Amino acid sequence: MYDRPALRLLHGEGESIRGIAREKSASRNAVRRALRPGARDHYYRPSVSESAEPAVRDVLADYPDMVVADVALLIDWRHSRRTLSDLVARLRPIYRDSSPGLDARPDVTIRAGTLAVSSIECGTLKVQEVQW
Repeated sequence: MYDRPALRLLHGEGESIRGIAREKSASRNAVRRALRPGARDHYYRPSVSESAEPAVRDVLADYPDMVVADVALLIDWRHSRRTLSDLVARLRPIYRDSSPGLDARPDVTIRAGTLAVSSIECGTLKVQEVQW
């Protein structure tokens, strides 16, 4: 959040809590928490999306184009939709690029003509073949 050792240094040089708060654009209570004895040097508050990231990765690996609302249902998301949307937007390109796409034939190569259909037998499986 704020550089707590720097806040302590400023306070040690005689700067007031109000002056430090004004200079660092922090609240006075945030400065007080940083100056409290035993306060950690680095403030860290984990995001809700960090714990959900593995589940979102699993869903996107199978369904890279799934909408955020459906992802939320699958992982039982009970927090802000915006937070999940940001996470999905960050992860989706990884899985969309790695998923095999359909190689469709360009319209330019399709010609007008007759279409012949014949069948091929393979054991007990009967498959139809399309000839151009």
